[in-house]
Amino acid sequence: MSMYDDGPEHEPFGPQYVRLANPDCPDCNCCTAVLCAQGRASVLECSGHVDGDAEMIERVTGCPCSTESTRGTLSWRAAMVRAVTFATEKPLRPELESLLTRIAEDEPYAVVAALLPKLTVRRYVRWRPGVAPQLTDFGWAYIGARWGRRSMSAVTVKAVDVGTRTAQVLARAFSGTELVTVPLDQVANSRTGLTADTAGDAVLCAEVNADATAAELVVLTKVCNPALAVAARPDTLDGAR
Repeated sequence: MSMYDDGPEHEPFGPQYVRLANPDCPDCNCCTAVLCAQGRASVLECSGHVDGDAEMIERVTGCPCSTESTRGTLSWRAAMVRAVTFATEKPLRPELESLLTRIAEDEPYAVVAALLPKLTVRRYVRWRPGVAPQLTDFGWAYIGARWGRRSMSAVTVKAVDVGTRTAQVLARAFSGTELVTVPLDQVANSRTGLTADTAGDAVLCAEVNADATAAELVVLTKVCNPALAVAARPDTLDGAR
């Protein structure tokens, strides 16, 4: 039998060929497993990986497998970094911070309740009229960054996962043994001079919340590569003239 003969070992390509559908995601009722894998590893979420189909985009928007409100998604990790960065570099106005802390400490907030929509749109608070407001992970991250303990720490990259766009690191100020998962773009970028291929075993510096109650809640900011700083110094042996 030649390669052009029909036979049971050949797929029936032709007018009657039907492409097998991608299996549904076992964790949601709106996406395929492939789409959720893409969305979970992207700040664009599932909806950002659907081209041109408005009905499909609407259907998958807010998919729990990729949304930033679901812990562990790349979108969630990016939002945690964003909340901490704002807290340390561009904090809220005093009246907004007052409202946020009142909610966190379960204190009366009626005087400033009109500002709730501003915290909601920043996703620091989950609230709707008639329902008591609750801080989100991002609201707690903001408060922790403003009044908790953040310190510079050595950060060693132990593993890189290109598929999930994450890296596992040891942040010494938090723990010398427990790994922390961070967005890959935090350790592999133009500022560190590293790529996904070269980041493994690199020793970086970053500001971390050493008082985090769990590794999942450790947030790195101000990540830098000491090796680049040393190489750039004119008074080092390599840089001396």
